[in-house]
Amino acid sequence: MIFLGATDTVAVSGTARPFCDLYSNRYLGWVYNRRGNLDVDEVERAASLAGTDGRPALIFVSGGVIPYARQRADVLGVALLRYGAQGGVLDGANSLGRQLYASGLTSG
Repeated sequence: MIFLGATDTVAVSGTARPFCDLYSNRYLGWVYNRRGNLDVDEVERAASLAGTDGRPALIFVSGGVIPYARQRADVLGVALLRYGAQGGVLDGANSLGRQLYASGLTSG
């Protein structure tokens, strides 16, 4: 999130950890660094929590995304961003993720 411009991003610890992995004043972020593809359950959970909080949801994935999860993310306004930790690669994994990657995130 910092790389994209949300310079006030903080990694979550303590009691807030089950809620999200990263947050800034304007965004909530989750990091999906598990084997397999991102499924729709994670997308819907992030959308629900972000909807309650009022900040847009970002999910960073290290692997693939199930097509239905990508479609739901587009419908629910969840940005999916694919990253490669070893190569330092980052790109959008759905339409909103591609838009945010191109335009960046704002701090504040």
